[in-house]
Amino acid sequence: MRRSLALASAVCLLAVTACESSSGSSSDDAPETVEELTEGGLVGLALVHRGFEGGDPETQQVLVFHDPATGAPLQRIDLPDGAVDPMAPAVPVHKRFSEDWQYFAFVTNEPNAVHLAGLSDPEDAEEEGEEFSYQPVETIQASGDEKLSDPVIHGERLWYVSAQGQGQPPQVKSVPLEAPAGTPNQEGSLALGEGQRPSDWTITPDGSLHIRNSVPTQQVTGGEGNLVVRSTNGTVVNATLTTGGEQWQTFDDAPVWGGEQALLRPDGGGEGVTGAHLLTVEGQSYGTTPLLEDASSPVVQYTLAPERDAILLQTEEAWFRVDLEEGAVTETEETFPRYHDTSMDGWPLVVRWSQEPPPDAPSESPTA
Repeated sequence: MRRSLALASAVCLLAVTACESSSGSSSDDAPETVEELTEGGLVGLALVHRGFEGGDPETQQVLVFHDPATGAPLQRIDLPDGAVDPMAPAVPVHKRFSEDWQYFAFVTNEPNAVHLAGLSDPEDAEEEGEEFSYQPVETIQASGDEKLSDPVIHGERLWYVSAQGQGQPPQVKSVPLEAPAGTPNQEGSLALGEGQRPSDWTITPDGSLHIRNSVPTQQVTGGEGNLVVRSTNGTVVNATLTTGGEQWQTFDDAPVWGGEQALLRPDGGGEGVTGAHLLTVEGQSYGTTPLLEDASSPVVQYTLAPERDAILLQTEEAWFRVDLEEGAVTETEETFPRYHDTSMDGWPLVVRWSQEPPPDAPSESPTA
C-alpha cells in the first residue's frame, strides 16, 4: 500500500525544487527494530505530512524526519489513519509526541476518545510491508456527555481536556504515560471567555500549566512601543507588542521559547509586513531582534534548537535557518523550499528539530 524510502525521491518532488540528496539510509544499514531506529535514526526536522506522496490527507499521514540543511527525507514513521485533522489549520502536533518519540497522542470524535499510540516495529504493522508506525496501545474513552480533546504529551504524563457541557468550564486532566487508564489528576479549569469560549492553554518547558485567561496581563514599559505579556512561573507565553504603527503577537499554539523570550509575528493588520521578532524581557525592560525582515511571505511556523541557539522558520515559500548568539543574529540562511502536502494548509506541520538521538533508547517497543 505505502512505498518505503522511494520516499527520498518521491517526497523531494513535492518540494518546489528537488532535494540535494536522497535518504541517508541504504537498504543495508536501515534500522529494522525500534531499538535500532531510536539509537540513531530519529534526528532532523520532524514534519507531519497529511497527504504523503500526494495521497489522501486523512489516510496517508506520515511523520518524516528531514535533513535540516537540505530538506532531504531521512526516516519515516506512519501515523494511524485520521490521527490529525486533515482540514484543520496549524494543528499543534509539536505537543503530541513524547520527547523520546516512543509515544504519540491523538483524539477521535466518533467514538470520542483520547488514544495513546506506541512506536512499533514494521513486523507489528497491521498491513504487510508497512514501515515503522505508531500503533494504538491505550484508549481513554469519554463517558456520558463528556467531550475529550486536545491531547498533550509532556514529560512522563499525558494531558487532555475534559468538557461536561455548555456553560461549564472544561477541565485539564493528566495521567501517567505508563498508566493512562488510571484515575486522572485534576490540573486546572479553563476559564470561559467571550462567547463561552474556553481559555487557551499550554504547558511551559518547565512543566507548568499556563491557562491564558487565568493569568493577569503585565505591561512592560521599558522599551520602544507598548508591550503586554502573560507569564507563568517566569516564562513568557503570550505577548502583544505595538511598535512603529504595527502590532506583533506570539504565534498561536506554537512552541514556547522558555524564560523571558518569545517569538512574535505580525498580527495580519499591516499589509506587506513579514518576518518575525525575537522578544527578550528583562524585568521592566525589553528589546526585540528582527528576523527575516526581507522575507517575501509571512512566517507560518517555526521550531527551536534545544539550546535555543538557532531557529528554523517556514514562510509560505521556504524554510530558513537563523543562528543566534546571546539573542543576536549571527547568520540567516535559506535552507530549502517548503514541502507540499494535500492538507488544507498545503504544507506539512512542524513537530520538532531533533539534533541528537533520544538519551535512553528502549529495549523493546511499547506494547498494549
